[in-house]
Amino acid sequence: MAHFDPKTFRNALGQFATGVTIVTARADDGHAVGVTANSFNSVSLDPPLVLWSLAKSARSMPVFDAASHFAVHVLASDQDALANLFASQVSDKFAGMDVGTIGPPRIQGCSARLVCETRYRYEGGDHIIMVGEVQDYESEGKPPLLFYGGSYADTRQREAVVDNPAVLFAAAERVATITLNRPEARNALSEEVIAALVAALEAADADPDIDCVILTGAGASFCSGGNIKHIKALTAEQHMTPLEIEHWYRTQIQRIPLAMDRMSVPVIAAINGHAIGAGCDLACMADIRIAADDAVFAESFLRVGIIPGDGGAWLLPRTIGMARASQMLLTGEFIDAAKAERYGLVSEVVDAADLQSRARSLARQVAQYPPAAIRRSKRLLKDARDVTLAEHLDQAAIWQGVLQQMSDHHEAIDAILEKRSPNFQGN
Repeated sequence: MAHFDPKTFRNALGQFATGVTIVTARADDGHAVGVTANSFNSVSLDPPLVLWSLAKSARSMPVFDAASHFAVHVLASDQDALANLFASQVSDKFAGMDVGTIGPPRIQGCSARLVCETRYRYEGGDHIIMVGEVQDYESEGKPPLLFYGGSYADTRQREAVVDNPAVLFAAAERVATITLNRPEARNALSEEVIAALVAALEAADADPDIDCVILTGAGASFCSGGNIKHIKALTAEQHMTPLEIEHWYRTQIQRIPLAMDRMSVPVIAAINGHAIGAGCDLACMADIRIAADDAVFAESFLRVGIIPGDGGAWLLPRTIGMARASQMLLTGEFIDAAKAERYGLVSEVVDAADLQSRARSLARQVAQYPPAAIRRSKRLLKDARDVTLAEHLDQAAIWQGVLQQMSDHHEAIDAILEKRSPNFQGN
């Protein structure tokens, strides 16, 4: 587990509140105890406090009541079987697991894990409310396991028809192509598209054989943004409260910018047709953006009486400057590809028929270089947004020291001197 970083913890808090949560502790005799929390939430950032509740009648109540520390596990979206196990009456729920022998038992593969020192206990009717100060935590960036409508969201997604995937994924010559595949809906960001897109991005970033990603849309549109019918349903049909809508944004569409920001492999957005609302913001999340000559962009949120809930107000000014970002957001104007290029929203415009071939050409240009240097170059650019020049120079010096000891660096130098093509091995 990494050293506790308050800033990173603060940025990750939005992922914690709505996932299925298991809390563990260790009894005096050393055996592991774990329960599904009835509720879990953040209390404060300074000090970092969280709370959860447990029924007074729970068999494990005495262990938690006496424990000085506990661990909170936000299950990942593929851990529905584990959630069912802890919801069952099985006596040994840790059978076959390696949960360690020191401190609170630790479940592997979770979306997030927090180790807390017990601070307070409160009576809450038929429940006891436990408050703990976060001592350490880690997050693997996996989407959390969500439960609503009587089932787990990811289970429904995995059981969906697989012959028409929401997102297509293909890889060749160290380049992955991720294609939003709902052309009939202009590739609107429905929950199934969000889940599939995040999974595809994470898979590409985790693959050492991928050096660049192309992100595009099937059919006539790149992405038309949020699904308007679904947004209407949140309030008009499902009557969700403001807090429930907040949680929906945190656990759905906001997963995309967080996943994109975590990535080390470069992403090229090949923008065809409409890039509207959240679709425009999705394009801004990419490292390189090229557009077909028929592309159209808009920050159209005010047209439906909402704001960018996906980070657009943070992304767009960093892409095109505050004045132009303000004009796009506050007027909702639609701009064509030529204007987008003048704004710096895209780096080049090509004929629609040539968009994919140009994207592949750019991706191959990126992927020709040493894999470790590609990823660290991207991260150096990304991290530079949030650090001082001195901190940036420190990071660059450290990474340079690593890269110049790698075989690929020596191969690059030798290939230049010997006037031949390099053969990089990724080490």
